Amino acid sequence: MQLNRFDLNLLIALDALLREKNVTRAAERVFVSQPAMSAALHKLREYFNDPLLVRVGREMELTSRGETLVEPVREALLRIQMMLGTQPTFDPKTARREFTVIMSEEAVPGVLPPLLKTLAAEAPELDVHIEMVSPTALSRLEYGEADMCLCLESLHMFDLRAYPDTIRSMPLRSVKWVCAVSADHPTVHDTLTLDQYIGLQHMFGRPGGYTGAADQLVRHLLNIDIRIHLTLPSLLQLPLSLPGSTLAATLPERVARLYADALPIRILPLPFEVPHTQEVLLWHKRHESDPAHAWLREMIVKLTRAD
Repeated sequence: MQLNRFDLNLLIALDALLREKNVTRAAERVFVSQPAMSAALHKLREYFNDPLLVRVGREMELTSRGETLVEPVREALLRIQMMLGTQPTFDPKTARREFTVIMSEEAVPGVLPPLLKTLAAEAPELDVHIEMVSPTALSRLEYGEADMCLCLESLHMFDLRAYPDTIRSMPLRSVKWVCAVSADHPTVHDTLTLDQYIGLQHMFGRPGGYTGAADQLVRHLLNIDIRIHLTLPSLLQLPLSLPGSTLAATLPERVARLYADALPIRILPLPFEVPHTQEVLLWHKRHESDPAHAWLREMIVKLTRAD
């Protein structure tokens, strides 16, 4: 690219057009008028000597040249953003930054309260936005729309066999799974056999945005085949649905214990060997040298390992 012929301001428009594949939506994304975005597309087409976007039926699609530009353009913008926003030193007492942290429901009760307390005391000018985990979490890290993700280590949920090379990970707490039932369950008392467990009516918490079958997710996490009769959008909702029902919930012990004193439920160990499950902290490698990002990562690791 010959920089003396290219208006670097067009990079933002190019990124929006490549991602949205639509002039109107691209204009809305970067808060400019549609005519201004159309003019930007015209200039980009002249520079690259390629239409970049072509109409296919009622939709617009990227040309081959446009496809090759998606990742490098986005990465270039993110690196510029990092360069301009990252300070060589970081003083948590005075630094002003915004972070978006994705969390699984399982992690929220044990991590979020002490994290907020720590931020209020040690980094009062840091703003943290919490999102719930979903299958799009890794793409949000890739595109710079989120800074880190604290979740159960489950490649199945992201439909992956391995994390991308650009994603860094740190193992956190181990997760112990238990079975919880209503205290007056008609067939489950102080012990639970494998045959009993398999024969129960089961409920499970489906992570936000996960579209796969719940029983497949359970098979991946717990290595057992059970029929899921009821799914809920959050693991945190499972104990609330148990009292007075005949269903059983399989969930992390930390979540079950949160409700043990407030709800008439019984918590029992699972009657089979469960594969090791742990929480993991994920982030993009571009943040490795950012002292503010590193400080927040270290704080989350410290809090989870102290739990």
